[in-house]
Amino acid sequence: MTRTLFFCIAEEAKPFVPTALRESSTDPEDPPFLYYLVESKDCPSTGEGFRTGLQDGESFESDFINASKEECQDWALDKWLQPVKFNFIEPSIIAIADERSARDGTLLMSFYFGEDAPDEPPMEFNGYGRLPPKGNTWYDFRIHHKAAQLFHASLLFTEPDIFFPNYFGRPEKFTDETGVFDVLKAWEHTEEESSDKDE
Repeated sequence: MTRTLFFCIAEEAKPFVPTALRESSTDPEDPPFLYYLVESKDCPSTGEGFRTGLQDGESFESDFINASKEECQDWALDKWLQPVKFNFIEPSIIAIADERSARDGTLLMSFYFGEDAPDEPPMEFNGYGRLPPKGNTWYDFRIHHKAAQLFHASLLFTEPDIFFPNYFGRPEKFTDETGVFDVLKAWEHTEEESSDKDE
């Protein structure tokens, strides 16, 4: 089972990290094990080398305090490019707890869209063209921490034609004035469209 790399890049976000690791969904039935907490720049050789949860107030280290988003992305991408060695790491999304996370309970989720398969044309969507617009590119979404599992389900486990338009074609429709992307609203909007088509 793969899990998503979780970075803490701000000292003030540390008290929030146990909550974010534990509460990745609004559904109490969902298991709370979505993440690997990245504490060291030396990557463990197995998933057992990461912590997947913390008790409230439990201390942890982070070599990424004061690191930039790009440093976290580069570190993760380096591991993803070694899929045999690091086959326990989810190779598309990272989660970042930053200074803002400590204030409002949000996380910065970065989704990496790689190269198109050389023998296949880019994915085209009616009204939007190619989505995501560019390959080998990171796309950032600030979301509430309890929406993380739904975010993963939308982008990793659902056909692209269902959610890519919401996330990459019209993200502003689901983003509020504070810059938070409403994952549930995007999910429900697609559910409504599907219902309309079925009628």
